[in-house]
Amino acid sequence: MRLALIAVGLLISAPQGATEALKARDAEVRSQLPPQGSPLTPAVRSKIENTLTRAVDMDSMAKQALGKHWDEQPPSKRQKFMRAFVNRFKRVSGDQIESYRTSKTEFLPEEKQGDTVRVPTRLVIKGEPTDVVYVMRREGNEWRIVDIIVDDVSTVENYRSSFSRIIAKEGFDALIRRLSTTA
Repeated sequence: MRLALIAVGLLISAPQGATEALKARDAEVRSQLPPQGSPLTPAVRSKIENTLTRAVDMDSMAKQALGKHWDEQPPSKRQKFMRAFVNRFKRVSGDQIESYRTSKTEFLPEEKQGDTVRVPTRLVIKGEPTDVVYVMRREGNEWRIVDIIVDDVSTVENYRSSFSRIIAKEGFDALIRRLSTTA
């Protein structure tokens, strides 16, 4: 009996694949959603935003999104940027909750590419398919999302392009202010 319990414990703690990690996150989010037609309270929205973003490697995504501009900033400005970036990312993720409620996710076979794994998915929202690829990297026993590609458009590359334009025209502080606005 003791050996059986140890074996079960090892299976539970064994590292899972990237797709399984995303499926678990998807199931967790769906379990937190209120029933269709029920209001989404600020507390529930915050909980779901945290669940949606917990698997995202925010440090990696933010650094990649800034590119060369990351190294150009002193630690205090990097910290301000990180706070603004994380808060904006959570808000944007939270804005997708209603469509998540009515969507279905189909997980396609994952693809290994160097030190990352691409997990292609197809979301069907109101009958319309959207291809979403999660680029993931293992950190210890956890899989972390380092980029999200929606209909062949990389989130990181999109951010990098936008952020570079804003920094070139208005400066780094303006980028932080823009990310911090609630609109």
